[in-house]
Amino acid sequence: MNRNIENLIKKNFWLKLFSLIFAIIVWGYVVGGTKQDIVYTAGLIIKSLPNGYAVSNNLPGEIHVKLRGSRIALMRLNKKIFFTINENYLLTRKNTIILNRSYLNLPADIKIISIRPSIIPVIISKVITKYIKILPVTVGRLPAGYYLKNINVFPQYIPVRGPKDIVGHMSTVKTVNIDLRNVYKNKSLAVSLRKPTKLVKIMYNKKVSVNITISK
Repeated sequence: MNRNIENLIKKNFWLKLFSLIFAIIVWGYVVGGTKQDIVYTAGLIIKSLPNGYAVSNNLPGEIHVKLRGSRIALMRLNKKIFFTINENYLLTRKNTIILNRSYLNLPADIKIISIRPSIIPVIISKVITKYIKILPVTVGRLPAGYYLKNINVFPQYIPVRGPKDIVGHMSTVKTVNIDLRNVYKNKSLAVSLRKPTKLVKIMYNKKVSVNITISK
């Protein structure tokens, strides 16, 4: 029995080996060599701005890039790819960047089919620090028979830092909502501040004190 199996294996051994290798090559071509299109979500990074400068407009959080390549080549890519902008001309106040392959680190065998959005406006501004007044924000009504006599905040002003185009036009920083519905007597609260925008940093890491004075 064993001898019959051995003879069967040895018979046309090289032909069988060649057939096996050829089948593996064909399978690899079908699985890995066939071109296909996949849409990736890319990020945007702006590097090497000089100290004292920042982007003052909101950039797209997601850029959709359709890529074409073999299954194997596409599988080797990271799940998140990034357009990296590193250009001296960005010091111009208003810039228009047309995204293309030069901003992506892609293997040569992967082709870009489309980029959406492909035109990105970028506004560069000097970074400044400014003291801004705090505005307490109240919601709800005091219980019947009571009225709000006064509301004070300490500190009254806090420093914020960010692009001049934004910070220069800011007049107030708001607190989170202060609910008056269950306030029956004078009250002191520690209240957080609302971040105006992700492009502006509040240079005060504590809660502010809000003193509420009510009367009947």
